[in-house]
Amino acid sequence: MFSIPLKNTKSYAATVLLVAIAALLIFSAGCTTTSQPITPTSAPTEVQVITPAPTAAATYAVTEPIVVKADDSILTTKTTIDAVESGNSGLVVTVTYDKKNSMGATGDGLFTLAYIFAYNYDDVPKDFNPQTREDIFNAGIPYKSVRSTIYPNNVVYATCELPQDSTPTTNSLSIGKPYNYGVIVYNVNNLPN
Repeated sequence: MFSIPLKNTKSYAATVLLVAIAALLIFSAGCTTTSQPITPTSAPTEVQVITPAPTAAATYAVTEPIVVKADDSILTTKTTIDAVESGNSGLVVTVTYDKKNSMGATGDGLFTLAYIFAYNYDDVPKDFNPQTREDIFNAGIPYKSVRSTIYPNNVVYATCELPQDSTPTTNSLSIGKPYNYGVIVYNVNNLPN
């Protein structure tokens, strides 16, 4: 068993007492007494900075050229559209009908009526996505109707300059502003009245 000599026990007790007194002095040194009431410090007021919510950029329903085949009989005809600016005033729009086939087939022609149109985004609602000729008429945008006959194993082009060739001629198009263009193609034999 372990035993502590008596002589060292007194010095040990004295050392513990001195450490306790020193600790009390240290703790009491930080305390002050005062007769004045303590006023709590108010938290600093926060200035709320209002950051405006980011506004979404104007987005339009369609930003690519529009090609609508309004009749099932036209679905097998590859139809593309392209446009070239003509000077400062117009847009030459070309619709290409490609009816080539690997079999070299021949047959009756397909009689089409294409409504070629162009418009400035500012002139139509953001959700503008014309799918019928009535959509074009109601929007009041420049358009031109062009008839074509597409025979099997041939390529046919339909071209017009907008707004110069447009109907009615009062419609306008500014190529200096953002614009889009397109075509809606009908089979003349199946065209609604």
